[in-house]
Amino acid sequence: MPRSYLYLMICLLAVCWHQGQCSNNIPINGITFKNAIRDPDPDPSGDFNTLIVPIKRAGNLIIVEAQIDSLVGNFVLDTGAPYLVLNATYFRYMPQITEQESAGLNGTGAATFTTNVYNFNILDLHYSRLTADVTDLSAIENSRNIKILGLLGTRLFNKFAITVDLFRNTLYIHKLKEDGNIPQGEKAFHDPWMVTPFKYLNDVIFIKGIANDSPLWFAFDTGAETNLMDYDRVRKLLPGMQVLNRTKTTGIGGSSFEVIYARFDTLKIGDRRFMKNRVLLTSLDKMGKAYGHAVDGILGYDFFIRGIFSINFVKKEFEMYIYTNQ
Repeated sequence: MPRSYLYLMICLLAVCWHQGQCSNNIPINGITFKNAIRDPDPDPSGDFNTLIVPIKRAGNLIIVEAQIDSLVGNFVLDTGAPYLVLNATYFRYMPQITEQESAGLNGTGAATFTTNVYNFNILDLHYSRLTADVTDLSAIENSRNIKILGLLGTRLFNKFAITVDLFRNTLYIHKLKEDGNIPQGEKAFHDPWMVTPFKYLNDVIFIKGIANDSPLWFAFDTGAETNLMDYDRVRKLLPGMQVLNRTKTTGIGGSSFEVIYARFDTLKIGDRRFMKNRVLLTSLDKMGKAYGHAVDGILGYDFFIRGIFSINFVKKEFEMYIYTNQ
């Protein structure tokens, strides 16, 4: 079996969390999730043009060190999350703005609330105030045996371009010119191997791709430890896939659903083809409702480990570079 059952469960738990946190009065497995109305946070500041941030790895997760007041710790870089999320294990005593419900795959509920965070820093990048959700992230800690203070969502970087080099374990945060471009002398890499535009809707990155000749819309999620596709939307692709594993998972209320782990030959993004792609097939229907946009699949670790990737949130461009030892 190519992946353990635990690995499949971790991936699905991540999906369930995103469904809950991104939803807007959407019932998921009988529980309604409510997002607080959020005032815009102040723009971040920092005396740099390109900030070079060391990253760590916890399995397939990207870990960035950040600081809240005097507390320094690990945060997951998660483009599947819309904003800052804090682990209730360490921040359950924060002042509550609103309360909401959340749920996991096993049906247990966890208290989730919204709070304000002051003096949040990633090295020289400073946020004077951020609105954040506080929820239980112990499943991530337990599965990776690492202390996790929270998740860094897309809204933290929507004024910047970020470049992630997993081969050298480095994150670059670029300030942009008025035209949305990275200053020429500040580019970490040149001559991208692949460039494609993306839609940025409800703080989610959507990239158009073609899988085995079928056009699909994918959410790009650095917090997803594998690629995922919606079973119903890609059912016609199954004859062209090699099924590697099947398992059944029980959800809230005792309902069960099948998860298929498969491989397919060709994924085209932009003008480039990615071969021998691995994917989990499951239902992403409620994920699409939570996103406010239909989603056929999610591009996770199995996709972005293929190269060095860059996200320009202002120009809405996704680039990938070939790794070299130079």
